[in-house]
Amino acid sequence: MIKNSGYPTNKEILLMLGVGTLLIASIVMPGLGIAAGAIMKAKRKHDWKENQKEWKKFNVPLLRRNLKRLHENKLVEVIEENGQEVVKLSQKGHTKYLKYRMEDWSNKGKGWDGKWRVVIYDISKLKKSKQESFRRMLKQMNFWPLQESVYLIPYQCYEAIGYLREYFNIGEEVMVLEVSKLENEDHYKKYFGI
Repeated sequence: MIKNSGYPTNKEILLMLGVGTLLIASIVMPGLGIAAGAIMKAKRKHDWKENQKEWKKFNVPLLRRNLKRLHENKLVEVIEENGQEVVKLSQKGHTKYLKYRMEDWSNKGKGWDGKWRVVIYDISKLKKSKQESFRRMLKQMNFWPLQESVYLIPYQCYEAIGYLREYFNIGEEVMVLEVSKLENEDHYKKYFGI
C-alpha cells in the first residue's frame, strides 16, 4: 500500500493517519510547541517508538511541507491527546481517506471463492444523510443493488463494510451475509466478470 520512497505523498500521509499511525506534531510542525520534557517522556513509551518508525522512512522537510498543505486544506488537524499535540485526520480528511481506501477495496481483478456477500441495511430515517452516503459508497465500490437496501458482491468485503459501519456510526444497522447460491446467478456472474 505504501512505498518507501522517502517522498511522502498526500495519499500516503492520509492513509497512515487513517489507520491510526500516531504522529507527534512538534516533530514535523515546529512552532506548535510542546514541552521538551513531555517529548522525552513520550519518547520512552513503546507505542510512541513504534508509531514514529513508520514516519522515519520519509524525508522530514518534505513530510513537513506536505503536512502543512494538508493542514491548510483542512484535511488534518492538530489536537491534544494524552498531554501531547498530535496530527490527526479532520472530518474532511476522513472523507478523503475513505476515498483512498475505496481504491484499495476495488474489486477488480480479485478471484472469486464461490461465495456471494449480501449486504443488508436498515438505517433509521433519522440518519437519512448517512443512509444515502452509505448507499453511494456501496455503489462506488461496485456493489450490485439487489433491492433498495440490499447489495451484492462476490468478493470479501468485511474490512470495507466494517470501516463504513464505524465511519458512519451505523454498526448494528448493517449486516453482511455470505451465501453459496443465488437465483439468476449467471446474470450476476456476467456483471462481475466471473
